[in-house]
Amino acid sequence: MALSRKLQCVISILLTVPAAGNLCFAQSDAPLPANVRAVWDLDKAFREKTPTRERVCINGLWRWQPAANGASVPTDNWGFIKVPAPWPGHNEFERKESQTAYAHPSWKNQDLTVVIRAWCQREFTLPGDWAGRRIALSVDYLNSVATVYVDGKKVGKLSFPGGELDLTTAVQPGSKHVLSIFVEALPLKETVLAFNDTNMPQEKKGSVNYRGLCGDVFLTSTPSQAHVTNVKIDTSVRQWALTVHANLTQLAAGTEYKLQAKISDHGQVVKTLTSAAFKDADLKNGCFSFTQDWKPEKLWDIHTPKNQYDLELSLLDGAGKSVDVFLPVRFGFREFWIDGRDFMLNGTRVFWASKPLDNIILGAGLSTYAAARESIERLQSVGINMVYTHNYDCKPGSHLSFEETLTAADDAGILVSFTMPHFQDYDWKADDAAQKNGYAQHAAFYARVAQNHPSVVAYSTSHNATGYFEVMNPDLIDGIYEPEGYQKNVNIKNALAAQNMIHALDPTRVIYHHSSGNLGMMWTSNFYLNFAPVQERSDWFEHWAIKGVKPAFMCEYGMPYFMTWTMYRGYYQGKLPWQGHNGKVPYELCVAEWDAQWLGEFAFKLSEQEKTDLRWEATKFKAGQTWQHWEYPVYFAPPVFEGVQEVVARYT
Repeated sequence: MALSRKLQCVISILLTVPAAGNLCFAQSDAPLPANVRAVWDLDKAFREKTPTRERVCINGLWRWQPAANGASVPTDNWGFIKVPAPWPGHNEFERKESQTAYAHPSWKNQDLTVVIRAWCQREFTLPGDWAGRRIALSVDYLNSVATVYVDGKKVGKLSFPGGELDLTTAVQPGSKHVLSIFVEALPLKETVLAFNDTNMPQEKKGSVNYRGLCGDVFLTSTPSQAHVTNVKIDTSVRQWALTVHANLTQLAAGTEYKLQAKISDHGQVVKTLTSAAFKDADLKNGCFSFTQDWKPEKLWDIHTPKNQYDLELSLLDGAGKSVDVFLPVRFGFREFWIDGRDFMLNGTRVFWASKPLDNIILGAGLSTYAAARESIERLQSVGINMVYTHNYDCKPGSHLSFEETLTAADDAGILVSFTMPHFQDYDWKADDAAQKNGYAQHAAFYARVAQNHPSVVAYSTSHNATGYFEVMNPDLIDGIYEPEGYQKNVNIKNALAAQNMIHALDPTRVIYHHSSGNLGMMWTSNFYLNFAPVQERSDWFEHWAIKGVKPAFMCEYGMPYFMTWTMYRGYYQGKLPWQGHNGKVPYELCVAEWDAQWLGEFAFKLSEQEKTDLRWEATKFKAGQTWQHWEYPVYFAPPVFEGVQEVVARYT
């Protein structure tokens, strides 16, 4: 599978020349290059269908223009931009731009990297057989607030991180409509205000890296009455059982229903499970769950990733007739758990050899299935079997869509820890904060993203906010020690509150707090020991090996870390770099000096790359400036210098 079906569809939309009469573009729209066309024909789009519902992808090239406000839908000055993809930005350390904006002459000289409000638009003709159904617009990832118009009339709003908006009363099956969306890229707090207060002042500015419609966009049709809204599948190897959780809506009061799950392996039904009868009063928070025994022939594992199944869930009425048939859900039968200080996958002890996976924070071009699969297989080739998504928070603009990356992880057979919202981005001061601060709602969204991906075995959260001194003390790495008063610390209380919410949403996955010592289910640390001798590093976990009661996970590990070759050691002018310096400090590169302890005179035979960096650094010192470590002309995070390569090789 080189490209996903949705991506193939987008490429078709961008490059296929349409038949005459398919489109209605204004003469004032920006001209497109000869090989680029915006095709809005739903017959060419990716779609999924069952007897009761359908969804059609409307990704592609949309009209687009920056905006000062959302007072009214523009009638001219349209350019074009690809959806889904973030609005254009700068190529930076953690962003690789791949978006092309086809600008209208009226705004072609505008700096699009600072735009925080914009309009996007496209036309669609609804399928005629959607009559009598509930019709909606679905946006997988939104950064941050969208006001939706159909044929120039406001229908409603959507908010970060994504969701669905009912269009039923605004559209007519078989008819052509114009969909216009006014998107505001606002930070988290302003996003909450903007979504809940339509009169919020429009002059707010914010810092949102990835802006706009950043995930797949669909038109959906579902039954207008009782239907399924979500399906989560849990599997247990220890119990040889499968549990189906189905969120349901608009059930007729007092009417009996059943759920029937047909499980297929490459189109061949291998198991059919049917629930007991239930009524609307039996639902818990809108969900009905049932568990049945099943010992499948195939388990998903890191060495058997192709062992995946499709589950089609039907909602049946009292007569056994299908009221709704949900779209097929792909899953893998597997179970991951902690046993003492060991990780267990399907009953076998497994060790994490981990690296962060950057694709969804680097750009749209690297978030495709093909790009993510290539990254994962390259990591696997050197022994990595676990990755964690490298967004350390889930604020608007922190990442792009996870769908292609997680599907690639499932298919490649690598374990994933999925980042959940960071507690520090939410207000926990009020007595009812847990119910009203937004954390629970956002955590539920991200749990739903991960829920049926067998590769996702863990959730990570609280990144770099709950550590303590002596976290790397080798005599205190055991899962028993904790500092005096640790549980009274407000960060610890909030982190544990967040953990409890995540666990309530999904008790089947383990949760860890990134670099937090003995907090939660495992001991974790960002483990940077500089030039500690190799043998000493090997002995560092002797106490844990004898006394440890939890898994120990070095979620970051340097051997030695690349900044060890500078003079930077954590503080500058009494503060950590992110506490007032915006990450900028005088690093003072000393490659030769540090290498000399290993390599002697050879260390001072400077390469041209080292000379380039030292000369650049000298100009910064002379000007009294500070800088980010990635600003060096020759970036030294990978061991590009020969001497550094030799030292790292000895540690490895």
